[in-house]
Formats: sequence, structure tokens, C-alpha cells
Amino acid sequence: MVTIVAVGDVRVYREDPDSTFVHVRNIIQGADIAFCQSESAYSDKGSMGSSGPRGAAPKDMRGYPAFAAAGFDVVSMASNHIMDWGRDALLDSLERMRSDGMHPIGAGKDIEDARKPAILERGGTRIAFLGYCSVAPVGYYAVPRRAGVAPMRGTTHYEPLEEDQPGTPCEIMSWPLQRDLDALVEDVRLARQKSDVVAVSLHWGVHFIRTLIADYQPIVARAAIDAGADIIIGHHPHILKGVEIYKGKVVLYSIGNFAIDKAAGMAGDIPWKRTRQRIFRELYHVDEHEPDAVGDAIGGFQDDRKYSMIAKVTVEKKKIQKVSYIPVWINERNQPEPVSPSEPRGQEVMQYLEDVTREASLNAIYRADGEEVLIAG
Repeated sequence: MVTIVAVGDVRVYREDPDSTFVHVRNIIQGADIAFCQSESAYSDKGSMGSSGPRGAAPKDMRGYPAFAAAGFDVVSMASNHIMDWGRDALLDSLERMRSDGMHPIGAGKDIEDARKPAILERGGTRIAFLGYCSVAPVGYYAVPRRAGVAPMRGTTHYEPLEEDQPGTPCEIMSWPLQRDLDALVEDVRLARQKSDVVAVSLHWGVHFIRTLIADYQPIVARAAIDAGADIIIGHHPHILKGVEIYKGKVVLYSIGNFAIDKAAGMAGDIPWKRTRQRIFRELYHVDEHEPDAVGDAIGGFQDDRKYSMIAKVTVEKKKIQKVSYIPVWINERNQPEPVSPSEPRGQEVMQYLEDVTREASLNAIYRADGEEVLIAG
């Protein structure tokens, strides 16, 4: 039997980085393979990237030691902030992780490198991980002879709901960019030929907004599964989102934040951010009492920030036999704490995931099983 654990967005910038994972280290290190999504590069090199003062990734190395110390084996670098300090910082981060025994995916020195899978063998089973990003700024995506993240971009169309009423809300529709989807499908097919199990990590979706799954996401997830993927691991929205079962395979649309710190030097009061705060408060009912409704305080998202998970995949006879999750509560020190389904906090996390799954008209069902929650269709 091989066990895989997967967690969502991680950005560690604190004076005592080892404290970040103190409550979950045994779970991470106890798995045969542990996966996380890195929100930022970690380097003292580079210069500000093309998107300007986006404010999420200062040039700060203090959090890097937490990754290897926690026991992560595979790290997705396919983030919308991974190029905030440019090519040199990204390549330096990739080299550091490889030197420390980790396997970064989803970014590289060029598009070919960014699309390469990490293939790990455990107990005679070969497990491939692929990583992609749908939400990066222009210039952050890898191309031939330019570093960046592996792209799985989408396009958006806005259709007025009342065409004779200027200024009223629009219906928002999105589709995957076909050439990116074709490349992803080919990557999965090739990985399938070399591996027994294929996991696809996607940094995608609509951030902060409860329930909403963008139109392009199910299209991408189902195409990946049709090509041979065994599980989809989604992140970026910073909150948990619903779960879908497609052809017996689990699609985790967002497994939420896991450990997101704010660091000194991040951009603060800038006009576009104030505008976005207003939109989120007025249209999407983000708590107006939060210090920053779009996340500038440590853990500074809406109340949903407390809820997270450790996804757990059990592989036997070279196939995924079970997918479950351990409920996680993000405490006041922004540390993930595992909580039992039998205690109130664990039940609150479970209820939230059940609610957002139902509200999104997705089909996963959940059943507590000891300290885990089973996911089924």
C-alpha cells in the first residue's frame, strides 16, 4: 500500500518557519509521498516581475527551510506569484528544492521543462505528478527559451443579462484555451505510459468566492481524466470548494489554503486593490469587517479561511483504491491543525465542504471514517 497526502497553498514567511507545520508534520512525514502547492519562489536573486507591485511574494528566504523540514516530496511551482521576482528567482528556487531532495513541478527554464512530470516510485508503484496554472499574469507562462509556469489558460466572455440595461450585471462564461488543453492531454497520455498512477495539479478557478466553479474547470478536469489522469488536485481560490466524481475519479476543485503568511514589504494600499476589495464586499459578501477582504492580513480572508484539508490517496495494486481527507483548522497563528470528524471543529469543516459541494451541484458524498472522511460518488 502507498499513501499520498496533498495540501493546498503554502507561503511561509515567518521568523520561526519550523513552527508552521508543527501540528501536521507527523502526517506529512508519515505518508509515502507528500505534495504541496508553493505560492511563491524562495530566492535572494531576481528583480520584480512584469506584473508590477502585486505584493504577494517579497524577496525573502526565511520560510524556505520549512518545506524540506516538513517532509514534502513534490512541490507544485505553478503559481500566479512564482515569477514575481523573475526568471533568476524561479530557477534558483527550483535548484534549491532539487538539491534538498524535493521534486518541483509545473514550472521550469522553458515550456518543455515546465511540462515535465515528476515520477516517484514507492513500493513498486510509479506515480506521476503534473502541474499547471490557469491564473498567472501575462509573461509568467513558460514558452520556448523563456522560463515560467506550465500554462492551462482560459478565455472569458461577458454576456449582458439585460442588453437594454447598460451597467447591469453580466453572465460570465469561460472556456479552456484549446492549445493548452491539447498539450495537457498529451502530457497526461505520456505520463500514463510511464506510470501506474497520474495526479494532475491545477492552480486555477475563481478565488475567494464561495461555491463558484468556472465553466472551464470541469472541461479541463474531465479531459485530463479521459486522457488517463487518476485524480485532480486543485488550489488557488484560498478556500475549500466542492468535489466532483467523474468516471470514478475524484476532482478536488480547491483544497484551500494550508499555510499562508503575510511578509513585510508586500504591497498594501494601492488603488486596484481598494477597488477589488469594494467589489468583493458588495457583490460577493466577503466580511466587510476583515482588515483586508482579499487577504493582506495573515490568513486575512473571509471566515472560510479557517477551513482546510489534507487530501489522502491510498494506492493498492497500482491503482487508487480510496480518496479521503483529514479536516484541518487554521488556527490564530496561521498554523494548520488536524481536527477529528468527531469534534465540533472537524464537524464544521465537514459541513462546510458538504454545503459547497451541494451548492455547486457537484456529486461527491462524504462519510466519516475514524479520523478521516471518505470521498465517494
